[in-house]
Amino acid sequence: MVLQEGSKTTEETTAQSQVAELTASARAHLATGDWEAAITIYEETRALMEAAGDLSGKAEALNNIASVHLALMNWSDALSFATDARTIYQEAGDAGGEAVVLNNIAAAHDGLGDWQQAASIYDEALALRETLEDLEGQAKTLRNLAILYAQHGNRNRAKTYLNRALVMAQKAKSRALLKEIRKTMSQLPKLRRK
Repeated sequence: MVLQEGSKTTEETTAQSQVAELTASARAHLATGDWEAAITIYEETRALMEAAGDLSGKAEALNNIASVHLALMNWSDALSFATDARTIYQEAGDAGGEAVVLNNIAAAHDGLGDWQQAASIYDEALALRETLEDLEGQAKTLRNLAILYAQHGNRNRAKTYLNRALVMAQKAKSRALLKEIRKTMSQLPKLRRK
């Protein structure tokens, strides 16, 4: 059998099918607060993607683990997994995946108390998303920047980022994201950290 350029091997297709089932299971565990089970499942997806030679899939699994650690406020673990994911996304040449994981890296730095580093990393993610012309991704990162600045006392800068996020979400025609950004705007006065 001759595979066309860009087609997937049987192993990759099988692994991706298994990963889809596992990811659904992990989300179900997350919905019930069973964090450890979700991490175990994401570790299994990482191993499947590694065995299939799917670097982006492996990085996504690591980023999912990082996301769980962020939710648990395990900042150091989140940073470690997200940093590993970024390295693999770079190795795979997956700039879209890298832009996503940069947001987790920034959130982990903020959790660790280095919010200026977090802002710098969000800026890096935003630049990457601009290069990719990812309007929805730009809106999400701009919203993250707005929340960061609002939490650290700069509401004017937060408003500027939220207004830019609204424009990007409108261009992306994402009603759900527009709703999320508007909700963030209404909560702006309450976002300041104490």
